[in-house]
Amino acid sequence: MEHSPANLQQAATGRRLLLTRGTAFWLVAYMLGVTIMGNNIPAPLYPVYQSLWHFSTAMITVIFAVVALGVFPSLLFLGPLSDQRGRRPVLLLGVILATLATLVFIFAQGVIWLIVARLLQGIAFGALSGTAAATLAELEPGGNARRAALAATLTIVLSQATAPLLSGLLAQYAPWPTVLVFLILLVLLLPAVAGMWALPETVAVQAGKMQLRPRFAIPASIRRQFTLASVAVFSAFGVVGLISSLGPSFASTILHAQNRAIGGLVIFALLGPSALAQLLCRNWPLRRLLVWGPILLAIGLALILFALPTHTLVVFILGTACAGLGQGLTYLGSQEFVGSVATDDERGEVFSAFNVVVYFGASLVALGVGFGSGLIGLYPATVVVVAVIGILALGASLTSARTRMLAHSSSV
Repeated sequence: MEHSPANLQQAATGRRLLLTRGTAFWLVAYMLGVTIMGNNIPAPLYPVYQSLWHFSTAMITVIFAVVALGVFPSLLFLGPLSDQRGRRPVLLLGVILATLATLVFIFAQGVIWLIVARLLQGIAFGALSGTAAATLAELEPGGNARRAALAATLTIVLSQATAPLLSGLLAQYAPWPTVLVFLILLVLLLPAVAGMWALPETVAVQAGKMQLRPRFAIPASIRRQFTLASVAVFSAFGVVGLISSLGPSFASTILHAQNRAIGGLVIFALLGPSALAQLLCRNWPLRRLLVWGPILLAIGLALILFALPTHTLVVFILGTACAGLGQGLTYLGSQEFVGSVATDDERGEVFSAFNVVVYFGASLVALGVGFGSGLIGLYPATVVVVAVIGILALGASLTSARTRMLAHSSSV
């Protein structure tokens, strides 16, 4: 349903002052950006917390992965709820939860505090991600859906890349290494919370009983294509899980880089090239994305495995950057592939399932290395898990090269 500015004003309740469509559009983009920043800020700080509270490498991966426990139910239930009860209440809930998570980080006194904060971040992100993307499309002043999608992509990838770099720099060169960056985030979140009260509603609120049915289904007609995309994106986000949870620990323990800013640089080396690849290569054919993305991913992982036992930080960062390029291309291609094979009336359910694979991949890989390190050591566990990711990535690349649906799109 399309809504004119007049309809948007009528959809609002009470007599509150409403923002214009253009202002509301950028407010939602800003809110999404600062929330994504909050999710990525803690990563360089895990070694700092570990030195303070003396927990294991496995616990680092638990703290990282627990976010998925919040994302899964939130993504499946709160996203569809915004179709029934409006975008604004779900967005407001998400940004309030993100603010609460930030406060928990500021006052954290132990591991349980970190787990609670990450769980709140997961719920917030699950509520905001899909709802914010839909709201941006509905608020875009010219009705340009492509511009709205580009704004959402730019917001997400730039926030993901810059947050850990900022966090690492502040942890090394500013006071209060585990507090100051979250105080800054809190200040950035407050305008988003305040602005939500003036946000116009973009959907007609449905009367009657709420139907909290999770949209999670894979139609039989596209299961083969979905499996290919899932294997590719699992390997892509397995790398994100590995580097985001343990990259700073690799740098400080195995590579002997004690500067905390290096931890942020390592994660930036992954997410920065990923962002660049997604922005510059978004017009590439699907076949090229899904063939070369996993190959670059596997090459980057091989360089990482070489760098760790040889203690060469430069090679480690170069390998991480190469893996980041591959991750960006693979994610972009798999996402577009799923969108191209799903019909309009099933796309919401299919993407819910796709996003579950994304977070499952990141969490499972991180936990695999974390708990494996307690059994066979950190580096051997990393070798085993990275080998599995590499095999999956190369298998996805080979399958993509032979898939008829992709073969006509372009030559490699």
